[in-house]
Amino acid sequence: MAEEKMFAEKTSAGDTSIGFDYQHYYFLFRILNLGTGQSVGLEIKDDVHTDLKSDFSILYQLKHTVQKNAAGAPIALTELDADLWKTLYNWSQVISDKVAGRHTVSAQRAYVAKTEFHLVSNKSVSKSNEFLAKLVEFQETGEFDELASHIKSLHKKAQNADIKKYILAVDTLDETVRREFLDQVRLELDADDIIARVKNAIREKIIDSEKIDAVFERLDSRISVENFLAVKSGGALTISFEDFATRYGKIFDDARNKKLIAYRFSSALPDDIFAQKFIKRLIEIGALSAADGERAVDYTRQKIRLSTNLERWVQEGTVVGDEVEDFHEEVFSRWDNEFYGRFDNCSDIDEVVDTAFAMLRSLRRERFRLSDTELDTQLSNGELYHLSDIGRIGWHRDWAQND
Repeated sequence: MAEEKMFAEKTSAGDTSIGFDYQHYYFLFRILNLGTGQSVGLEIKDDVHTDLKSDFSILYQLKHTVQKNAAGAPIALTELDADLWKTLYNWSQVISDKVAGRHTVSAQRAYVAKTEFHLVSNKSVSKSNEFLAKLVEFQETGEFDELASHIKSLHKKAQNADIKKYILAVDTLDETVRREFLDQVRLELDADDIIARVKNAIREKIIDSEKIDAVFERLDSRISVENFLAVKSGGALTISFEDFATRYGKIFDDARNKKLIAYRFSSALPDDIFAQKFIKRLIEIGALSAADGERAVDYTRQKIRLSTNLERWVQEGTVVGDEVEDFHEEVFSRWDNEFYGRFDNCSDIDEVVDTAFAMLRSLRRERFRLSDTELDTQLSNGELYHLSDIGRIGWHRDWAQND
């Protein structure tokens, strides 16, 4: 017989599309807010959960809506909202989950005492949501009767059968358990721009504003890959504070020093790869076959990555325009030193081609510098291809006449 699963496991499947992205970025936000001895999990105990010290957990259910009100903002969370009551229902089932050994009131109370329950949503706060008002009042005063009575009235008022079921499940918890559970419920509403919250958390790690996007992109990419590999292997992703410091600390260290951080781009390629000037220059010295489309695309990506990074660094203020001009001139001078007089002893065209290819190989091995940062090989080669593409340098002895 198949092993029976705990309720939390049954409800932990990931959502799709924007709801999945919302969950992912909230997970990333919680990672960035970890303290020593704490950990964050994705789709294990809940959509997201944080384990604190002393065996205390915070469960997060994420609810994202694309519905807008008349003003164009996300709709409000109403007191009979399916997102609200489905979430409370899920937690009531987790609390009373017999498979997890919580069939007695004492076990349920023990679980609730070590758990906080957070509903996180981009839905806005509604002034007419009487349930939330009474929930807050109960949590502030300890007076439970009004909230308990209101829950019963909502059950009578509800027209939707599912919502009636959800409310009833909460209302039929043992009264002491119900009271202690609702005292532990927290709502994080208006949490719409989750990416901005992630970037603010990065900024609070003492990262300069112009480096935030680079850190975000690297961190987002690595966490996404780790989650994919964890799920693919049949597991789930959990990251502790210590894991985070070990595996991702270098991303922050790189951003805090003065070295340039290269961005990764998925730029559109030209329609005709082989129509590019720098590609033709490579073909004319045998450095690229006219049939090797894959390599031509790779070289094109290197050229685009270099020029796009230069533009972005200038826009961010990481480098200034004259530094980029000096960089181009420095690389041009290195090419000129290699090119001038290189072909004086060539007696035929084959020697010209061989000499040109040897010069290209030599320059490809160089690592050029910009603003005290040594660029990687791909960016350095991308600069050579960029200068060749704009007609400043070439490889063949007669490249300028063939231009």
